[in-house]
Amino acid sequence: MQFSRRRWLVIALVAVVGGAVIGVGAAEASTHRRSSQPDAEEHEEVRAAPNSSTGSCGVERWSVKTGTDADASKITLQSTTSTTIASLDALPAPSSLPSNNRVQPTETTVYRVSATLTQYKLEADSDYHLVLSDGSGHTMIGEIPDPVCVGSGSPLASSIQKARNEFDAKYTATGSFKTANVPVTVTGVGFFDYDHGQTGVAPNAIELHAVLDIQFGTGGGGGCSGQQLGNPGFETGSAAPWTASSGVISSSSSEPAHSGSWKAWLDGYGTTTTDTLSQPVTIPAGCHATLSFYLHIDTAETTTTIAYDKLTVKAGSTTLATYSNLNHNSGYALKSFDVSSFAGQTVTITFTGTEDSQKQTSFVVDDTALTLS
Repeated sequence: MQFSRRRWLVIALVAVVGGAVIGVGAAEASTHRRSSQPDAEEHEEVRAAPNSSTGSCGVERWSVKTGTDADASKITLQSTTSTTIASLDALPAPSSLPSNNRVQPTETTVYRVSATLTQYKLEADSDYHLVLSDGSGHTMIGEIPDPVCVGSGSPLASSIQKARNEFDAKYTATGSFKTANVPVTVTGVGFFDYDHGQTGVAPNAIELHAVLDIQFGTGGGGGCSGQQLGNPGFETGSAAPWTASSGVISSSSSEPAHSGSWKAWLDGYGTTTTDTLSQPVTIPAGCHATLSFYLHIDTAETTTTIAYDKLTVKAGSTTLATYSNLNHNSGYALKSFDVSSFAGQTVTITFTGTEDSQKQTSFVVDDTALTLS
């Protein structure tokens, strides 16, 4: 395919809902439902549920929060995307929030975040409200619903019960905020809430709701299993938590993705260019780790002997592989590398594409993974 590349990228808030908390006995209200200085998350509509922790369950986008909505089957429960609070806080807030459908792909993705649990409390809707911080000024909320408030048939039900049990084994939540300040690894479904001024609310009101797993202490997250890279197939349409040169994350049909619509397209301009794509990732001590990705190389170079344009793949300062215009192929090829030597470290995975002054070469990367075993 002999062409010089042309790329393009396509890149509210809030409805404030008030409601009255359904009444219960005064003793229960003072113990669970209201702190002495109730904050804004207390003022959402609830419905009576006598067997729940507070006697009430939530109403607002409740089917989405608990997995009984029309899109619940689209949640990627078979895979987990490791990310950061900063990356989630940077996602664009949707202009509207459907009551019984999900904002894709964020609300169909299961994320894993390592953070500090700073505060927690029991809300009027029987959720455990968790304030999560990265220690660098970024916060977000995680919510563990009361299993009594989770509708029958929810694919999240068993995991919500597990998360609730994990939390109850460590802390007792009441209607007043308590301080924890402990490291945690939290796994949950992405969710955009309305901004009610909740304690710990992210700038875009993103949450992990429902939380499906919570591990206390460092080294959590299920041990030596799972996929560690955030946004591995670039389907958010933006780079985060990758750092990428301008235009690298692309949905252009000129170079189709391996799967989905988005991929990372390095170089392909036919002029002197250096493009980079990188992401730090933590490999727990004692784990076997494999880096994999699909690579397509398209070139206008005709030489069969000279590597004019190159793609270098590194883990930290270690070069894992170098590809060039000589490795061009008609489709995608799966590449895989053992990176177990970096166990116990945080290492940056980096793709660097360099192109000379003429005849384009495109290095197209998709469906990345760093898998623990």
